[in-house]
Amino acid sequence: MKDRIQGKGVEGSSRSSVRLLAALLLRHKRQMTIGLLGLIGVDALQLVIPKITQYVVDDLARGVATVPRLWVMGGAIVGVAALMAGCRFVWRFFVIRSSHRIERDLRQDLYDHLITLSPQFYDENKVGDLMAHATNDLNAVRMATGMASLVTIDALFLAIACIGIMVSMDARLTMLALLPLPLLSVVMLRFGSLVHDRFTAVQDAFSRLSERVQESFSGIRVVKAYGDEESEFLHFAQTAGRSRDENIRLGRLWGMFEPLIGGLALTSIAILLGAGGRMVVYGRISLGEFVAFFSYLHMLIWPMMAAGWVVNILQRGTASMDRLQTLFHTRPDIVGGHLDAPDSPSIAVHDLSFSYPGTSAPVLRNVSFSLRAGATLGIVGRTGSGKTTLVELLMRLYDPPPGTVFIGDVDVRTMELPRLRELFGFVPQETFLFAMSIADNIAFGCDSLSRDEVISLGIGAQIHDEVVNFPDGYDTMIGERGVTLSGGQKQRVAIARAMAVQPPVLILDDALSSVDTETEAALQDDVALRHGRTTILIAHRISTVRNADLIIVLDDGRLIDAGTHDDLLRRGGFYAELFRMQQQEEDQCSEPPDEGPFEGADL
Repeated sequence: MKDRIQGKGVEGSSRSSVRLLAALLLRHKRQMTIGLLGLIGVDALQLVIPKITQYVVDDLARGVATVPRLWVMGGAIVGVAALMAGCRFVWRFFVIRSSHRIERDLRQDLYDHLITLSPQFYDENKVGDLMAHATNDLNAVRMATGMASLVTIDALFLAIACIGIMVSMDARLTMLALLPLPLLSVVMLRFGSLVHDRFTAVQDAFSRLSERVQESFSGIRVVKAYGDEESEFLHFAQTAGRSRDENIRLGRLWGMFEPLIGGLALTSIAILLGAGGRMVVYGRISLGEFVAFFSYLHMLIWPMMAAGWVVNILQRGTASMDRLQTLFHTRPDIVGGHLDAPDSPSIAVHDLSFSYPGTSAPVLRNVSFSLRAGATLGIVGRTGSGKTTLVELLMRLYDPPPGTVFIGDVDVRTMELPRLRELFGFVPQETFLFAMSIADNIAFGCDSLSRDEVISLGIGAQIHDEVVNFPDGYDTMIGERGVTLSGGQKQRVAIARAMAVQPPVLILDDALSSVDTETEAALQDDVALRHGRTTILIAHRISTVRNADLIIVLDDGRLIDAGTHDDLLRRGGFYAELFRMQQQEEDQCSEPPDEGPFEGADL
C-alpha cells in the first residue's frame, strides 16, 4: 500500500477523526460503492412490500379479492424477498470485506510506523499499551468504517424514502407521527459526547490491564521464584476491577440510551394508532393505506434506533482514532542522513558528552578516542559508567551530539540509517532471542543463509556440540526469549546471529559473561570471529579484553585511562586493581581445598 497513513491519512493535524475515517473508506471506494448499491437495492425493494400489502388489504376490505390475485400478490412478495436476499449478499460481501481490509491496512501502517521509532519511544511506552492500540482500537475503527458507515447510509436512505412516501399519502398524519424526532436529535447529540468520553476511558483502562498481564507473564519466573503469586493476584484484580468499572459506566450509559431511543420510536406508533385509526373510522384513508402507513412508520423506527447505535459505534471509532493519531503523530527521534557508509570501519570519538533525553545528569563526559579499522577495542568500567551507552551512540540507537562520533571519518548523524546499521553486528548485554528455532535465530537478518552456513556459524560460536544433542538439533524451538536455553547458550546463539550478517564492526556487550573461561578462550581464538573486523568488547572480566589493541577505562562517564593491557598494568589505577582482584579470585579457585585435620587419616 503506497499511500501511507502517516503521509496522507492519519497525520493531517487539521482533519477531524470523522474525516480521517472517511479517508480510510475512500481507499476502498470501488468495493464500498458496490456494497452500498446493493444496500440501496435492499432498501428500495423493501419499500415495495407495504404497497403490495396495501392493495391486498383494500381488496379484502372491499370484498373484491380473488384467489388468483392473492396468489399473484403473494408471489410478488416472494420475488421481492429473493431479490432482497441477493442484494443483501452483495452489500455484506463487499462492505464487510472492505472494512477488514481497512483494518489490515491500518494495522500494517501502525506496525510500519512503530518500527521506525527510536528506543527512547519504547523506554517511555509500555508494550501492553501498544498492544491495546493494535487490538481494541483497530477493531473499533473497523466497526466505524464498516458497519457504522453502512448503517448510516442505510438509515438515511430508508428514512428519507419512508418520510417521502408517508408525506405523499397524508402529510398531516406524517407530521403528527414524527413529533418525537426533535427530542430524538437532542438526546443523540448529548449522549454522543458522553459515549465518546466513556469509551476513551474504557480503552485506557484496557491498556493498563494489557500492560499488567504482559508484565506479569514476562516476569512469571521471578514471580514464582519469590512466591509472590498472591500479590500479583491482588494487583491484577485491582487493574481488572478498574477496567470492569469503566465498562459498567459505559454500559450504564448505553443501557439508558437505547431504551430512550426505542421509547421515542414507540411514541410515534402510539400517535399513529390514535390519529390514523380515527382517520380510518371517518373514512379519510382506507384500511389498506393505514396498514401501509403503519408499515412505513415501522420501517422508520429502524433508522431511529440505528441512529443511537451509529452514534455509539462512531464515537468509539473516533475515540480510538484519536488514540491512534497520537501514535502516528509521534515522529522518530532519529532521522537518517544522506551519506553512504564508508569503506573503512575505523572509529573516532571526539569530546563526546551525552545525557538521555529528559534527564540532566550526563552519562558520558568528554570522551575521546580513536580506533583503526580491523583493530579490537576493549571497554571496561564499573556498572553504570556508560559502556553500553557508548556503543549505542556509535550505532545511533540514541543520537550523539553533532561532530562527536565518526565511522571512517564520516559523522554518523550524516549517514543513511540502514547503511549505518548494516555496519554493525551487535550482541547486547541482555540477550534477546525470538520464539522460533535455533537455526532461524542464527539466520535472523539473512534470508538466504543455508543450513551448512548455519552449522558453520554454530561451530564458530562454540554452540554446535550442544545443539546437536537437542532432540531436534538446529530445528529445536527455544520458546519465548529463548527461555529453554541457559544464559551461556543464549549468548553463543546471539554471537552466531551477529556473525551471520558478516558485519564490518562487531560489538559484544558483555556477551561472554555467562560462558566459562575455557569456552571464552575458544571463542576468542576462533579466527572467523574477529579476523578483519573492527571489534568492540565490553566486559567485566579482564581476560575478555586483555588482548585488545586498545583498552579504554570508563568511570562515572569519563574516560580515565586508555592503552594496551600491559600499558594499563604499568600505570596502575583502576584497571590494574581490577586485574589484581580477578587474579586473586582465579588463584583461590584453582587451589586444592584444605583437607583439614583428617588429612591422610585412614577412615
